[in-house]
Amino acid sequence: MHNKIFVFILSTLFTTLSTAQNHILWQIGKSDNSAKEFALAPSSYENFLEHDFGWEDRYYLIGSSKEQQDFPYVLPGAIDYWGGTSGLAGIRPHEINMLFGLKDSPKKGNCQLLFDILDCSAKEAPYVKVTINDRSWKYRLAKGSGANVLKGELSGAKEQLVKIEFDADLLKKGGNKIQITTLEGSWLVFDHIRLSTSEQMKLMQPEHAFVRNVEPADYEIQKAGKRFQPLLIDVQHLEGAAELSVNLDGKRVFKQTVEMGRYVFEVPMPAVEASIVSNYQIYINGIQVEGDSVHRNPKELVSLSDYVDTKIGTGHSRWMIAPGPWMPFGMVKIGPDNQNEGWQAGYQPTFESIGTFSHIHEWTMAGLGTFPTNGPLITKMGKQGAPESGYRSRIDKHTEQTPLGYYSAYLSDYDIKAELTATTRCSFQRYTYSKDDNNSRILVDLKIPGEYGYDIEEAYFKKVSDHKIIGYSKQVSRHIWGEQYYRKIMVEGGDEPKEWDDIAQNYTIHFVMEFDQPIKSFGVWIDGPENGEMDMLTIENAEEFKSENPEGIVAFIGFDTSENEVVQTRTGLSYVSVDNAALNLEKEITEPFDWEFEKVRQQQVAAWNELFSRIQIKSPDREEKRRFYSNMYRALVSRNIFSDVDGSWVDASEHIRKFDDPEDVALGCDAFWNTFWNLNQFWNLVTPEWSSKWVKSQLAMYDANGWLAKGPAGMEYIPVMVAEHEIPLIVGAYQMGIRDFDAEKAMEAVYKMQTTKGQQVGGGYAGNRDLESYLHYKYVPYNKGRFSNTLEYSFDDYAVSQLAKALGKKQVYDEFIDRAYWWKNAIDPEIGFARLKHSDGSWFKDFDPIRTGGNHQFVEGNAWQLTFFVPQDVPALAQLIGEDNFVKRLDDGFTLSSNWRYNAPNELYWDFPVIQGNQQSMHFAYLFNWVKKPWLTQKWSRDIIDRFYGYGVSNAYLGDEDQGQMSSWFIMSALGLFQTDGGTRVNPIYEIGSPSFEEVTIDLGERYGRGKNFTIKAKNVSRTNKYVQSAILNGSQLDNFWFPSAELLKGGVLELQMGPEPNKNWGIGAMPPSEHPGN
Repeated sequence: MHNKIFVFILSTLFTTLSTAQNHILWQIGKSDNSAKEFALAPSSYENFLEHDFGWEDRYYLIGSSKEQQDFPYVLPGAIDYWGGTSGLAGIRPHEINMLFGLKDSPKKGNCQLLFDILDCSAKEAPYVKVTINDRSWKYRLAKGSGANVLKGELSGAKEQLVKIEFDADLLKKGGNKIQITTLEGSWLVFDHIRLSTSEQMKLMQPEHAFVRNVEPADYEIQKAGKRFQPLLIDVQHLEGAAELSVNLDGKRVFKQTVEMGRYVFEVPMPAVEASIVSNYQIYINGIQVEGDSVHRNPKELVSLSDYVDTKIGTGHSRWMIAPGPWMPFGMVKIGPDNQNEGWQAGYQPTFESIGTFSHIHEWTMAGLGTFPTNGPLITKMGKQGAPESGYRSRIDKHTEQTPLGYYSAYLSDYDIKAELTATTRCSFQRYTYSKDDNNSRILVDLKIPGEYGYDIEEAYFKKVSDHKIIGYSKQVSRHIWGEQYYRKIMVEGGDEPKEWDDIAQNYTIHFVMEFDQPIKSFGVWIDGPENGEMDMLTIENAEEFKSENPEGIVAFIGFDTSENEVVQTRTGLSYVSVDNAALNLEKEITEPFDWEFEKVRQQQVAAWNELFSRIQIKSPDREEKRRFYSNMYRALVSRNIFSDVDGSWVDASEHIRKFDDPEDVALGCDAFWNTFWNLNQFWNLVTPEWSSKWVKSQLAMYDANGWLAKGPAGMEYIPVMVAEHEIPLIVGAYQMGIRDFDAEKAMEAVYKMQTTKGQQVGGGYAGNRDLESYLHYKYVPYNKGRFSNTLEYSFDDYAVSQLAKALGKKQVYDEFIDRAYWWKNAIDPEIGFARLKHSDGSWFKDFDPIRTGGNHQFVEGNAWQLTFFVPQDVPALAQLIGEDNFVKRLDDGFTLSSNWRYNAPNELYWDFPVIQGNQQSMHFAYLFNWVKKPWLTQKWSRDIIDRFYGYGVSNAYLGDEDQGQMSSWFIMSALGLFQTDGGTRVNPIYEIGSPSFEEVTIDLGERYGRGKNFTIKAKNVSRTNKYVQSAILNGSQLDNFWFPSAELLKGGVLELQMGPEPNKNWGIGAMPPSEHPGN
């Protein structure tokens, strides 16, 4: 028996409701109170992710897709663990996209979209959003029956019918899209979906391709000195290969081979000086599939920054990723926060409200939220699921704009338009209120919900004038990483947990805020005990206020907007002092830009364009440009400057330091854990001046406190992750010719880090936890520490040896090149895996390379993965394991992991072999090169690009992007270049992968003695043509998979001939020289 509930929704567009819809345009599934015709039915809901459902790039195409394989019977909710949501992985909402084409534009009539929901969760009813082209509806289903419908038991199922009525003109000729997603709650199961119309419409029947959309671009491009307005053709090619061509006004203007997948081609239409109408036709293999008219108009020339959307990749992201106007390595990272406090707090794109615009988005650090409001004064922020519970506003997601250098949204609860831009150390905000609003105000909240909670030890506000307030917030994040955590994760039989180290993040945010309208009123609200007595206090018309240990504190600043509804505020920040915050504001905004919002915005765009111009890619596909430059943006934005314009910064002991050269900067971040496989390579190649700044920042910390830092968040010694991988950062920069720092001091510093027991410094901990055990046993016994540190420490030893060799320090070189091979002490040659070893030398019994010690003794990984952590000598590892076993194991691991998009559901990295969403696997694809199987490097590196890296808000990075690491790997691999050892060898090399673009030009800029440009040409490259057939480097035939980095840095050309099948005779020549002591 089935109970039935009706949920009936009228579109605001709908004008004349029909009593009956006479024509079924299409239907998915059968109206039979069953889901048996759908994929995964009747009960395989837990295989939803394994079968690749729910992603932005998945679709069901009417007339082409098959229900039994392409449409899942179930849609998981935002809280369902089996859908990928978890404490580590964050919120993983899923969507189903239904595509269909119409032969003609609907002229009249109305439509009804019906979702027949067989049942849904009885515990947490889903809150669903349905979008038809550009219009959305939201509704919450009633709680389900409680029957076990997920497992195919339909007796007692509680059916719900959701009907959406809308005018037919919401649909259009050509491609249309309907999307259903769950914003909140749990799962639902489908019976069928149907679209009916009152007037007859004709569906397109896709064969080889489906044209999703055609529209003129709102920009112009330049080719060979001529300007064109692109006609954007969004096409989904369904199978095989075909030729797509376009005629404009009877003339062929575009021809391109297309393979399976989606493209958004920039078809060049000659630029015009006045508005005209043209006609186009699109052909697949000479057969017309679409044609219409297009309005052409003069447009501005596109810049590379226009291809960046800062919202890409923000789905299920960490605190350090949000849409916002962020400068390269900016101190100020102002952006919208819409989540409650906790892991992965910050911005989740499916949430449709905003709590504040906060200025700090660094690991373990947060603060200074600003937000415009009106109406009754409310001083506590509302919760993410209940905007009315405090100050907070719902937003119309269609008004949210996230281009580079700018953020804007309409705050519908307050009728306010919010706009943000920024410089490196300052924000600039523009708020447009209602003219009749008598209570316009800006709230300044010092206690905002971040990823890591923090206490305010002291807070201060002062109204300096009618246009300025100043203040500071002295903050501490407690227990962020400590010895107790470190010891607890060891396997049973390890040492007893030690006392908590109380690793804390201490910092003070100083600020100066100026307003272009006079302050009408100023007050402060405080929450929590002061001197153990005060609960809450509101002080109005206060000129100055200080509070100790408040649980919350908010200043409210009122304005009269009856004559001028726009209020602008510019804010300078400093971790040093209020005076320095004022200096930052004066130098970065006030002097150069005054109150001109657009000029501030354009300076940010110009700064980014200079960096983007260093890599020019050639592609007809706009989406590839968006993906590439959005990744390049993330690689340069996510880490942070902590010094002021005069070079001042605060060290780990809370002492003020100052660089002699203000161009040098204090730089902080989460960690350098395995950045040699991503960020280091990218910075050294494209932005070597920033590599230099990072090295100098580390040496400044060494000068100040006597140690380098593996996790310099806030310029503290946060012992996040393991090993001292700032060492490969320093060494790689030096070997790549970046030598404008004190190399002798660097040698002294890296030597100390690998020979000296760690200790507490300031509120943190510097050095290696397990160094004593490592030096005593020549490995880290699992009962004395974390076993996989054996491999990570050994690689850092290798890096030290290479710097010593470069500097002519033979004794140090000999010592450390020996230690660089201690990794062998972790490999059991009988099974070919890194196997847990006790301090008595015995191997761990009943050993499973996936399960034993996963994420405990093997840091964020397992033995299968960590076995391959020998970037200093891959051939030696392969010889120890057995080369055939080495290749088969890796190849099998890639085959399995590709089905999961190289991403571990719920971020259980240690349950799978190859996980791109975490660092331990990021070199795996390139290991095949080192065993003379370069075609497998080409195959699998390209597969990671295709499977792991998407183009959307949620699928751009399926795992933790980690402050630019995932992005940098993408860039290097898209170029077809990699350095397995991070460029740390004395004579660095580049290894060749599979370039994604037909031509790329890297602007070397003659920086650090380099040449002007290096061009990579991949002839005939395509999605299928991913295998290197032959190579020519600077005019000479190249038979090896590698070449000296110096050949690239002097400038020149690498020409690759690409094809659809492997050439197993290419790339198997001489191997790079080995540093093995026996050689």
